[in-house]
Amino acid sequence: MKSFSHGGRLVCVIASSVLLAACASTPPVTTITQVEQQLAVQYPQAQVADNTLGQMNVDVKSDELLSLDKIVQIMLSHSPQVRIQLARLGVADAKRLQAELIDNPHLSIGLLKPEDGGRWQLDAGLSQPLLDFFTRPLKRRFAEQNRLEAQLILQAELQQLISETAQLYFDAVAELQHCYIDNKLVDAATAKQQLAQSLYAAGNLSENDFLAYDNDLRRAQRQLEKRQSRANEKQLQLLNFIGLESHKSINLPTQLSPLPNDRFVHSALLEIALHERTDLKIANQQLSVIEQRRTLVRQERGWRDINLGIGVEREFDGAKHYGPEIELALPLFNRGQDKQAMLDAQQDALYARIRKISLDADSAIAQALNRMDSARAQLKLVSAALASAEKRVELSQREVNFMLGSPFELLSIKRQHIQLAHQFTELLNSYWQAHSQLELAVGKALPVHSASIPQHHEMHASETNSSDTHQHHQEHHHD
Repeated sequence: MKSFSHGGRLVCVIASSVLLAACASTPPVTTITQVEQQLAVQYPQAQVADNTLGQMNVDVKSDELLSLDKIVQIMLSHSPQVRIQLARLGVADAKRLQAELIDNPHLSIGLLKPEDGGRWQLDAGLSQPLLDFFTRPLKRRFAEQNRLEAQLILQAELQQLISETAQLYFDAVAELQHCYIDNKLVDAATAKQQLAQSLYAAGNLSENDFLAYDNDLRRAQRQLEKRQSRANEKQLQLLNFIGLESHKSINLPTQLSPLPNDRFVHSALLEIALHERTDLKIANQQLSVIEQRRTLVRQERGWRDINLGIGVEREFDGAKHYGPEIELALPLFNRGQDKQAMLDAQQDALYARIRKISLDADSAIAQALNRMDSARAQLKLVSAALASAEKRVELSQREVNFMLGSPFELLSIKRQHIQLAHQFTELLNSYWQAHSQLELAVGKALPVHSASIPQHHEMHASETNSSDTHQHHQEHHHD
């Protein structure tokens, strides 16, 4: 067999190194689908397991009544915050791809000039670091662990965004419900002012009393205007958070969902949280990464800065020399002691972090349950007061119809009824706010069962029909 020349062998070594590096390359792998599937398990109502994250493929119709689930879907597809988090996941995917590659071979070429003159002489060499060959499988596992951590971080960020979206949604709907109630307050104040005006015109009411009723109407109108402005602000905040422009028109419900018939046990929720919370998964994942790094440091200790290559040299007299060469650093002083100490410190910090997350989850669940129980208890009391107020309105209306009671007293009772409806709305909003915080503390959506306390903010037509009340007042005045 005819042997290769030194030039041919050099070409073969270079070609082999290039082919080896090329074989190590793989196309980029995206992991968005995996995040979508996991998020769909924890938040089924989000419906994100169909490539909707950051794709703006959810239609927003101005005439569609948007539920919380629909708002969450819009946020996940339109919000720039989601796309920012997806970009960070893309960085982790790129690092995973980089772990598939090995370092490029090093080619060195030099020229030597003889001291006594003559032509330039060529000195060439090719070397390949060996560390990547021996640590590449471990680095691939390490990069995969980092990518999994990035997925968990993205999942945690999406859960936080879902919780904040729910809180803004409940605030916006609650303000619309307050506006509805204040409209009824304006109706009642208008009826009272019209009655006072008719009595004042007939000389049966002093000017001072008439001006007081007139000011009551303006006060109610001003309160309604403030409520409408606040409702617009809440809607603008919601639009901005879910990634829609301020001029977009969305149709939200005008009342909050009724209080559900749910009962939660703290110990059961804490057990779910310790299994489902993404921040705990991230911390445990980081512990696994630390173990991978320990193994990597141990493997690097014996192969640190080792290069294997081939050298070619031509002497001044025309003689040619070539052959293998190896370069290595002796691990006499630096054996990775600093890296091991750093990993020990990071591990201790992670154990403390896991403990803190568990305590925070316990506290957050307890606080959310406390707020929900308090809101539920107060809603029962306010609901009973509302039922009593509704009965008083009905009885007072009957007395006024038979000219046995004062129409002003009827309108005052209606005003008290409306104030109780405001309290009911505030407490109901507090319950749903705490419910969304409980879901975030647990790490997954919680089932919602049928309502246990009915809504009371809707008034009967007979309670708020100012024209009928005014007509009875006029009949009483003529008599």
